[in-house]
Amino acid sequence: MTERDDEREFRDLLAAVERLPKSVEPPRDLWPGIEARISGKGRILGLPRRWIPLAAAAALVLLWLGRRGTIQPAGAWEVTRLAGRPLVGETLLGASGRLRVGQWLETDDSSRAVILVGDIGHVDVQPGTRIRLVRARSTDHRLALARGAIFAKVDAPPRLFFVEMPAGVAVDLGCAYALEVDSSGDGLIHVSAGYVELQWSGRRSIVPLGFAARTRPGAGPGVPFAADAPEALRRALEAYDFGNGGAPAVRRALTAARPEDAVSLWHLLARVDPALRSAVYGGLAALVPPPAGVTRDGVLRLEQRQLDAYWTAIRRIAWRRIILQGVRDLDPRTGLAR
Repeated sequence: MTERDDEREFRDLLAAVERLPKSVEPPRDLWPGIEARISGKGRILGLPRRWIPLAAAAALVLLWLGRRGTIQPAGAWEVTRLAGRPLVGETLLGASGRLRVGQWLETDDSSRAVILVGDIGHVDVQPGTRIRLVRARSTDHRLALARGAIFAKVDAPPRLFFVEMPAGVAVDLGCAYALEVDSSGDGLIHVSAGYVELQWSGRRSIVPLGFAARTRPGAGPGVPFAADAPEALRRALEAYDFGNGGAPAVRRALTAARPEDAVSLWHLLARVDPALRSAVYGGLAALVPPPAGVTRDGVLRLEQRQLDAYWTAIRRIAWRRIILQGVRDLDPRTGLAR
């Protein structure tokens, strides 16, 4: 299964960026307005309060970039306190410290911290979180999230960073994502860049940019769904994945799905009973036509090469739809400009 976006498409986007003007001169002096905003109420340095978390996230990225290339002790990652009184093991974390293999980092309802994942990324640990460093090797950077919420950003080849959960493992494919686990072990992931693969007991879900997926103990990962998926589709997928919804839930999902939901239907192909597979294929093909070389019979037999080829076409359309949103009017069935 292809894990990287089409190189030619990246080159086209880079070429478009190169054609942008290097600078834009404002038609008038903007400083008076900037000065007024800096001194305005409810803003910090001209930023509305709702943007302050974004500024904090940017600061985390700068912190990580500034420390890339520094040598961390074997079997330990650097952790920095952002707010409150996080615990590393049973010790209060000062301004910064080390999280060693086997140790837990725990935040209360007013604490936050950031973990530097070796030299490949960072994990922002939100309040009310309990997370453990499992392995810190060059080929296996691994955490275990028992409960709470994290935001992970990794810049590395696929399958180097892993987060274990009560209901599976999140495998980084070069991405950024938010992950939550509640007190029952139920999980929810939202991917904001790249892809994440969720694995559990032989089942896997590929969650691309702009999609989310749920996990449940004893059931593993559910079918991924678009962030803007219809509520009827979400309910049908949850009933099928975790509520023994069976054939009625599948039919409701097919009725509610849009071309933008092809990722969800592709995942259903291999999960439904063989008697339902033809209906799922028909619904998927009506929304996003199969690419050249992909046949109905091949997909119904779950031939891996044909499934992979269909997936490549579907994920490329999904990627273009999200990346080029507001730039081009794209046909969600083909990913091409209308």
